[in-house]
Amino acid sequence: MAAVVAVLLTLTPFALYLAWRRYGPRSGEPSSGVVLSLLLGVGLMLGAAVWFGLSRSFERGENYVPAVLGPDGRVQQGHGEPRR
Repeated sequence: MAAVVAVLLTLTPFALYLAWRRYGPRSGEPSSGVVLSLLLGVGLMLGAAVWFGLSRSFERGENYVPAVLGPDGRVQQGHGEPRR
């Protein structure tokens, strides 16, 4: 099932592009609104990636300790610990 979802997510942008080329405007050039929306989306994506990378980083000299299953059956989150 996961493979089907991965294939669909991969092929969706191509299908949308082909539908736009088939049923969209005949001028061949995308409108300025489409270009502006695309640039805004790319800018938001890059900004979110930078923010996520900076907010999730460890301090220098820390190692990642992965999540483990505790003795009571609850998941203990992964965290950073100083190097030994």
